[in-house]
Amino acid sequence: MFCKIAVAAAAALMLAAANAGHAETLKFAIGQKGAWTTAMVDYGTRQGFFKQEGIDTEIFWTQGGAPTVQAVIAGSADVAIDTGILGVIGAYSKGAPLRVISANSTGAPDIYWYAKASSGIKTLNDAAGKTVGFSENGSSSNLVLLALLEHNHVTAKTLASGGMPATLTQVLTGQIDVGWAAAPFALKEASEGQIVIVAHGNDVPAIRGETVRVNIVAASALEQKRPVLRRFMRAYAKTIDWAYKSPQAIDYLAEANHISKEIAAKALKEFYPRAQMELTKIDGLDLILKQALDYKYVPHAMTAADVKGLLTMIKP
Repeated sequence: MFCKIAVAAAAALMLAAANAGHAETLKFAIGQKGAWTTAMVDYGTRQGFFKQEGIDTEIFWTQGGAPTVQAVIAGSADVAIDTGILGVIGAYSKGAPLRVISANSTGAPDIYWYAKASSGIKTLNDAAGKTVGFSENGSSSNLVLLALLEHNHVTAKTLASGGMPATLTQVLTGQIDVGWAAAPFALKEASEGQIVIVAHGNDVPAIRGETVRVNIVAASALEQKRPVLRRFMRAYAKTIDWAYKSPQAIDYLAEANHISKEIAAKALKEFYPRAQMELTKIDGLDLILKQALDYKYVPHAMTAADVKGLLTMIKP
C-alpha cells in the first residue's frame, strides 16, 4: 500500500512539474473587483491552484456587462468571468461567436440597492420616479434591477452608473437617488449610517433559482484551447471549494475592499451562500429566455433549441 501511495505521489509531482514547465497563459476579463463571485481567479492564482494545472493567469478588471463580453468577442480576453447571462444571450442572438463554458452565480443574493440615509428613501417603492443605477447594459445588475422594478410595480429612471465606487460617489453627492453594489462593498457605509439598503437581488422569488451570471469564451478559443479550459475549470472549482472553507479567503476579501475581517466574514455569511456558485448547469433557462425578450435583449422570442450552440458546458 505504501508503495502505491508513493508512486501516486511521485506521479502527481511529475505532472505538476511538467505543467509548471509548460504553463499556458489565459487572459481573463472580470467585472467588479472586490466582489466574492468575481474573485476566484485571483484567489486561485494566489493559492497556486492554476499553476498546478499549468496555467498562468492575466486579469484585467471591467465594470461588468457589455465591456466584459466585448473583451472576449474582440479576443483581448480568453475568458470572461461572472458576466450577466442576458447580455451574453443578446450578443449571441446578434451573431457574436460566444460560448458559455459554465454557470457562475445562481440567484443574486450578493447584489443590493441603497440610498443616502438622508434621502428619505427607505424601500424600493420610495424610488418611484427617481433615478436608480446599475453597472452596465447587459450586466446582472441590469437584469435584476428590471426584475425588481417589475416585481414591485415601480416606475423609475434606470441608468448605467458604472462600477461600485463611482456609483457610491454619485449617491452620496446626490447625482443619482439609488445606487447598486455587490457585498461587501459599501457595507461599512451602511453600518455607519451613511446609506440605507432598500432592496436585495433575491427579493424577486423567480431570480433566486435562476442562473444570472456565467463564464464565457469565444467559439474559436473553445476550439483551440479546450484542454487548457478543462484544466482551468478544474482549478476554478478547487478554488471555490477552498474559498468557502479557508479563513485566508476572508483575509483576501477584506484586503480587496479595505474593510475589517469582521465585515468581510459577515458579508460572506449573509450574502454568498455556497449554493450560489453552481458551475455545472444553467438553471431557469425558460425564464431567462422570456426575460431576454421582455427586457429587449433579443429581437425575437428564442427557445432552448436556439441557444443550444451557446451552452457548451465544461465540467470541472
